[in-house]
Amino acid sequence: MADWLTSEYLEAALQQHYENNQLRVEFVAINPALGKGENYGAILSRIRLVYRNRLGSKVEEHLIAKTILENEDVETKEKKAPYDIYNRELEIYEKVLPKLQKIAGEQLCPTVLHIDRQRGALIMEDLRYKGYVMAPRLERLNEHHVSLVLRKLAKMQAASAVLEENSKESPFSLTKYDRGFFNRYTESFSAYFLGCLMSCANYLKTQPGYGCQAKLLENLAPHYMRLGLRCFQPEDAHINVLTHGDLWTNNMMFKYEEGVPSDVLLIDFQYAFWGSPTLDIHHLLNTSAVEQVRSELQIKMRCVYHDVFVEELKRHGFKSQRLPSRKQFHLESEQKRFYAVHCGLLLQPVLLNTDETDADFAALLSDQPRGMNMKRRLYLNSAIQDSIRQLVGQFELEGLLDPRQYEGL
Repeated sequence: MADWLTSEYLEAALQQHYENNQLRVEFVAINPALGKGENYGAILSRIRLVYRNRLGSKVEEHLIAKTILENEDVETKEKKAPYDIYNRELEIYEKVLPKLQKIAGEQLCPTVLHIDRQRGALIMEDLRYKGYVMAPRLERLNEHHVSLVLRKLAKMQAASAVLEENSKESPFSLTKYDRGFFNRYTESFSAYFLGCLMSCANYLKTQPGYGCQAKLLENLAPHYMRLGLRCFQPEDAHINVLTHGDLWTNNMMFKYEEGVPSDVLLIDFQYAFWGSPTLDIHHLLNTSAVEQVRSELQIKMRCVYHDVFVEELKRHGFKSQRLPSRKQFHLESEQKRFYAVHCGLLLQPVLLNTDETDADFAALLSDQPRGMNMKRRLYLNSAIQDSIRQLVGQFELEGLLDPRQYEGL
């Protein structure tokens, strides 16, 4: 926990938010919100506090503090710096999401009470006390959960296309967010990505009948960053949006009614970027969906998203581009489908990791023995192994392991 996150700091933040200089915090308890290996990009702390309001009555407040990883080594900080994830998220929460929620006409994310640019910190409502909870990370999401997420995502992203259309004369453009996992400014995550790629190949070498796929992954390595970057480049002929950028189970919270999910809110916008909405769909399905949804219902899930996306754009009178037919949307999704390889073979093992040993961002970004051993252990997870074997065979059949897949023979 950050040593500056004190009762006095929170009191000042609440005074500013509620515009009440007489507000006094009388009790604070702060505890970790997530365990090791469940979040790699920031420190999340759960806060329970009691303060007195204008009438002198005691009020209990439950908050989440999201703060930067202060103890990271210099090399890790330098590798993360080009992504500017902390400033980006603060700006999106402050300047973008309130506008998107107004356009969409519904809540998309938690309410933020305080933004501290100097410390790279967010203080926001704890959604648990509004009835929202995280779905079990290791169980992954069934069709009902995935459909709900895609509907919410479609509303948010249609709103972003409308916001950009209405901001043509404004100096503020969502196109400025051009630093997704793959971007033209840096390849500082290459040790993370290529290390996982080679660890995946090494695991497959141990499996009878998978030597061919292991060799394909090894041959893919010199071309991997270029292929990923191609996916992240916006296509002028398609409707681009503000993507979430890191759409997996721990970055969303569900509300349930009689055991059935009825609403979802999105959290964690550190990697949000301007590009194809299909990338978020690939990300969600290949990191967080149960195997039956991923293997049998991908087309159906695209249609769930597409139908809401198009209806929302129609409702808002979007006119900048022609709205895509289902067929066109499927073609766009296939054009970006190499990203499914990245999400299924490389990100999924990290996000479903059950080994806490060295489970931190420094190890992911390192090509030294500690980092390589951490990435090797990711592929010792039996649940991941089953998924990897299934996915790699499918990806080979689709031609997604071919370095020249965009060029032809």
